[in-house]
Amino acid sequence: MRKNSIDQWALDYWLLQRYAKFCCRFYYRKIVINDLENIPPNQPVILAPNHQNALMDALAMVCGTEYQVVFLARADIFKSRFLARVLTFMNIMPIYRIRDGYENVKRNDEVFDKTNQVMRNMYNPLCLFPEGNHGDRRRLRGLVKGLFRIAFIAQEEYGEKNGIKIIPLGINYGHYQHFRSTLLVNFGKPIEVAEYYSLYAENPGLAINQLKERYAAEVIKLMIHIQTEEYYQTYMSLRTIFNDEMRNRLGITDRSLTGKFKADKAMIELLNKELDSAPDHMKELDAQVSEYQSLLQMTGLRDWVIRKEKYSMAVIAGSALLKILFLPLFLAGFIGNILPYWLAASKGAKIKDTQFQSSFKFVIGMIAFPVWYLIYGGLLWVMPVNGWIKLLYFLTLPLTGLFAFHYYISLKKLKSRYIYTQGVTAGVQDILKIKRLRKNILGTMHELVNRQIADHEN
Repeated sequence: MRKNSIDQWALDYWLLQRYAKFCCRFYYRKIVINDLENIPPNQPVILAPNHQNALMDALAMVCGTEYQVVFLARADIFKSRFLARVLTFMNIMPIYRIRDGYENVKRNDEVFDKTNQVMRNMYNPLCLFPEGNHGDRRRLRGLVKGLFRIAFIAQEEYGEKNGIKIIPLGINYGHYQHFRSTLLVNFGKPIEVAEYYSLYAENPGLAINQLKERYAAEVIKLMIHIQTEEYYQTYMSLRTIFNDEMRNRLGITDRSLTGKFKADKAMIELLNKELDSAPDHMKELDAQVSEYQSLLQMTGLRDWVIRKEKYSMAVIAGSALLKILFLPLFLAGFIGNILPYWLAASKGAKIKDTQFQSSFKFVIGMIAFPVWYLIYGGLLWVMPVNGWIKLLYFLTLPLTGLFAFHYYISLKKLKSRYIYTQGVTAGVQDILKIKRLRKNILGTMHELVNRQIADHEN
């Protein structure tokens, strides 16, 4: 059943949402949703996430909740009649900006009526991205006023009584573009727009700015926020190099996404304090990390492989033997999935805006894989093989495809372990230098943590 209004529940949308959730579980290796209960049931709610990964951010709302979330997006993407119908089906409404023409901005009155209707319904939350557009840095960027104006317009029906609630959200990706990365979504506590309504009645501009500042302070707690531009890459590298050590210092014993996030937030706070109090120390740390990253890139190694002194050649040989034994299963998954995977990965990599690459790969994959499976199933049907074997192979194609992907990744890791161990044993200077640099970076970071703790206690 298709709905007559965008704020109503729809069966066809529900079916698409189920399929999208299923695909998300394949696309992401791990998904963690924290504090979803912060969305109050049967109340007018605006979800307000940070915006860094194009359509994947909206998908995180669709797959992370059971709601049929209603979105607002810039109006210029609705120019195509076909695309406009698709976007409307996906619960996305246009919002007009000055650049879209003054005559079109007037159409926002109709949009605001619809957003008010969504919030009156109190079933599906409204979702807006306060940053306005996406960026490729892990930080909160400048906020536009649209969300806050809409919130106050809707609050007029309630006056100074509790009504419209803004839920800040932090969306955090292990990697923006990589298949089988991780997704962590943190739902924050509701912000009552009513708290600012009396000020809004007197001075709308000031009220909007204060609500913006409140939202910014709350959402930064829920996301990775690296404000510095000069040392941005150093902070990002240390999230990989020092996270295990930071979790140990904080007494976080698990390796969950939430535990890693807490350690990153604590480390970033310490680095910010060090940057303010001892900028020369940060320059020295930056030089160490930059040299370390350059050597890793030159040798083709990753930080994870350097964490051990070296690896047992017997274990490496045993792993290589297992790879040979499982080669037939890899080939079965590779042959059955390579065409749609190649289509999504190769075409997605050519998109200039890298933050759209993941969105493109996901959508193409949602369409290409089932179409290919139908074609491939037809080819299997005519092959002179036992019917049960063909059926079993066909039904397990998604799983064998995942196995093939992880087999390939583990093969690359096995190669890295071998190169690293051979380099350590042979005394290759670049690899020995990488080991020393990493040890020095860890030592510098522990000194920094100790110094910051001592300063805090004093």
